[in-house]
Amino acid sequence: KVKLIRNESIGSYSWDTSASDINSGYGINEWSQADLMKLLNPGYESNTDLNSSGTSITVNNSLYYNSGSGTCYSNSKNTTKSCDFTSTGIKNDTTRNMIADATWYLGGWHDTKIYSNQIYEYERGTNVIVNPGDGVTRTTSWTGKIALAYPSDAGYTADFTKCSDALMFYHLSDCYNNYWLFSTLSASFLTPSDNNNTIWIATMYGFYSDGFRYGEGNPYSPSSIYPTLYLLDSIAIVGGTGSEDNPYRLG
Repeated sequence: KVKLIRNESIGSYSWDTSASDINSGYGINEWSQADLMKLLNPGYESNTDLNSSGTSITVNNSLYYNSGSGTCYSNSKNTTKSCDFTSTGIKNDTTRNMIADATWYLGGWHDTKIYSNQIYEYERGTNVIVNPGDGVTRTTSWTGKIALAYPSDAGYTADFTKCSDALMFYHLSDCYNNYWLFSTLSASFLTPSDNNNTIWIATMYGFYSDGFRYGEGNPYSPSSIYPTLYLLDSIAIVGGTGSEDNPYRLG
């Protein structure tokens, strides 16, 4: 299958958030129940939850998948904001029917001083938080249509000749400044940490997975979202040359 990572962010939203009595409102790093997963995928059109005031609202309810507008989570303790995907969401059933249901791997890792081939193996591994304080079992895979890129996706786009130690370590400016994917952006990734309730994100300073540092790994922290999907293996190029002026058309 062909994997597509959206070229432009759809905005900054929480990977997950929670009420203040659950992980201090920081969310839970389990993608199978994450708020962002419900925003990107079908089947959650009637999703309701509590906002920061404890009021039941319709939120993160498959809005991106259905190219809709409404309310989305945007920070800790179930903080919300208005969101509109009428121009950036999945436009029609023809396009939706090209998206494959795929297995996405949720294996975790915590050390950012690592090469892409190593994090690739951990992404597909079984390392997860064991007996987390929030009581939510961490899974190692999820089946669905739309998720996020892996850290290895970005790491493999580096200029290998400039990465002398490890692809992911944020002090190696010669390395992270030469990614053609997520080079100077804040972006959330699918992969969680395996030893605390954080996720992998990219910032202009490289990659992080550890620590409760605002904007650097917490599920609740709003980061740029780049939806990622796989096309059905039956999809073919039916036109275009692949240039900017004449892009490929799929059917």
